[in-house]
Amino acid sequence: MEFKIEKLYSDTNRVYKILGLILIVLGIAGATYPFWGGNIIHEPNILEQLGQSEINAQSITPRLLPAEGTSPKPVVPIYNNRLIIVSAGVDMPLFLSASDKALLKGGWMYSDNSTPDNGGNTVIFGHRWLYKPPVKNTFYNLDKTKVGDKFSINWNGTIYNYWVSEVKIVTPSEVSVLNPTDSPQVTLITCTPLFSTKYRLVVIGKPL
Repeated sequence: MEFKIEKLYSDTNRVYKILGLILIVLGIAGATYPFWGGNIIHEPNILEQLGQSEINAQSITPRLLPAEGTSPKPVVPIYNNRLIIVSAGVDMPLFLSASDKALLKGGWMYSDNSTPDNGGNTVIFGHRWLYKPPVKNTFYNLDKTKVGDKFSINWNGTIYNYWVSEVKIVTPSEVSVLNPTDSPQVTLITCTPLFSTKYRLVVIGKPL
């Protein structure tokens, strides 16, 4: 009788051990699943986020070209912080934020980067076609900007003037354009080509 009881306890312990091993294996499998081949989960980087924001905005507040002979009358409040690029028809308010929702109001000055008064790399994102000319709250014509063009930023009551030192097209994965810089510069970023989120148009400005 004692032998049977001991055997029963032994069998029960063995079952518990097996169940414990199964639970451990399942836990490890669940924790590592995102890294299995074909199942790698990537957090979207900020340049990819810009493209998705452009697409999402179209379903919220589409903007059409005004009919011939009419003038748009957008209700645009006056903001002190503005980006002005005459050659691209840009005159937009700037919003320092960690959220891409700022794009619905104007230029999104990415808060993880710098600001004009602090030097380094000031990064400004803008929608490409949410707003369209002659409305100036847009990067619709940013591709018309050329090296040597001048632009300015009114930031906290001070005007900072820049010249365009570089214009280039990058993939959404090329996040090096967001890197901090030792010298002050402004990096303007939008989607390209027009009505597409395939690439990013990058315009870099240096202080005059």
